[in-house]
Amino acid sequence: MQATSSPQISVLHVVASINRDIGGPAVSVPALAGSLARLDVRTTLATLDYAVHGPQLAPAGARLASMPADFLAQYFRGWSPAFERLLMAEAAGADLVHDHGLWMFPNLYARRSARRAGVPLVISPRGMLEPWSLGRSRARKFAAWWLFQRENLAAAALLHATSAAEADSIRALGLGKPVATIANGVDVPAAASLPGRGVLERRFPELAGKRWLLFLSRLHPKKGLAELLRLWAGLAPRFPAWHLVIAGPDLDGYGATVRGLVDAAQLGARTTLTGVIDGEDRASALANAGVLVLPTHSENFGIVVAEALAHGTPVLTTRGAPWGELVAQRCGWWVELAEPALEAALTEALGASPEELKEMGARGRELVASRYSWDSSAIAMKAAYEWLLGRGPRPGCVAER
Repeated sequence: MQATSSPQISVLHVVASINRDIGGPAVSVPALAGSLARLDVRTTLATLDYAVHGPQLAPAGARLASMPADFLAQYFRGWSPAFERLLMAEAAGADLVHDHGLWMFPNLYARRSARRAGVPLVISPRGMLEPWSLGRSRARKFAAWWLFQRENLAAAALLHATSAAEADSIRALGLGKPVATIANGVDVPAAASLPGRGVLERRFPELAGKRWLLFLSRLHPKKGLAELLRLWAGLAPRFPAWHLVIAGPDLDGYGATVRGLVDAAQLGARTTLTGVIDGEDRASALANAGVLVLPTHSENFGIVVAEALAHGTPVLTTRGAPWGELVAQRCGWWVELAEPALEAALTEALGASPEELKEMGARGRELVASRYSWDSSAIAMKAAYEWLLGRGPRPGCVAER
C-alpha cells in the first residue's frame, strides 16, 4: 500500500510591518515565510504598508496580502478596521494563524481572526516580552495589556522564542503555554561575491584607509549608542587607525540625540552616520568592517550579529543579546553592559591585528553556516506546526511547559 503524505499546511502570518527601515521582525518574518514556502507550506503574509519607511521586504515564494497604512494606522498603532476585515477573510482558508510581535492592533486582529476561523494561534513576541522592553513606554503597554494583549497571549496555543534566553523570559511570566525555541536564520553569502571597501568609500570618502568599527542597527536608546559614544570619545585618540561607522534608520527621532553626542564630544572627524544602507552598501559595510559592535540593552536574537558573522566579521556585543557562542566559538566578545567591561572589550578588539580579526571572522562564518540557516529554522517551525495540528510528534524545539 502506498504511503500518503500529510496534507499541505496553510499558514497566515501577521506582522505590523515589513518595510525595510523598520528592521527586526520586518526582516526576519518575510525570510521565515519565504523559507516555509520552500518547504511546501502554503504561506500568506499579511501586513500594513508604511511606505514612508522604505519598500516592503516581500517574501519570495509566499503570498503577500498588504494594504497601505492610512493616517489612523500610522498614528494609532496600526488601527485599521479594513485590515481586520482582510485578516478575517484570509484566516478563513488557513490551518493556523501565526502572529508576530505585540502591543499593536494587528496583533489583536490576528487573535480575532484565528478565533473567528476556529484555528490555532501561534504568537512570536519577537523580544517584546523581555524585561527591558516591558519597562519602556509603560503607560501605553499597560493600556494595551488590559485592552487586548493579555487576552491575546491567553488565546495562544503555542508561543515562539528565538533563543533560550527569550524562552526563559516568556516562562517567567507564568503564561503556562508550550514554547517553541527556534532561532532566526541568516543567509550566508559566498565569500567570492562579497563587495569590496570601495562600494562604501565612494559614498563616504572619509572611510578610505581606515579600519571600521561598525554599528549597524536602528538608532534607538535600547541599542546602547550613548554608552558606545562615551567610550569612543576616550578610545578614538588611542586608536587613530579606526573610524566609527553608525549605520541604520532613525525611526523615532533619536538620531538628533546621537548627532548631539557626536558633536559634544568633538567626534565628527572620527565618526560617520550613514543613515539607512542596504544592498551592496550594507554588504560592503558588513564584509569589510574590522568589528561589528552592538552594545544593546536587550535583544531576543540580534539578527545583525548573525549577519556580521555570516559576512566574516567578528562581533562585540553585550549580555543583552543571547550570543554566548561568540566566546565559546572564539569569534567575538560577549560582555556585561557596564562601561568598564565594554571599554576593556573594545580596547582588546581595536588593538587586535587585521589577521587576528580575520581568523575570528572565519570562525564566525563557520558557526552561522552550521547552526543558523533559514532552512533549518523553517524545518523546525514546520515541525512545530504539524505537532500543533495533530499531524506529527512533538519536536525537540517545543517544551510543553
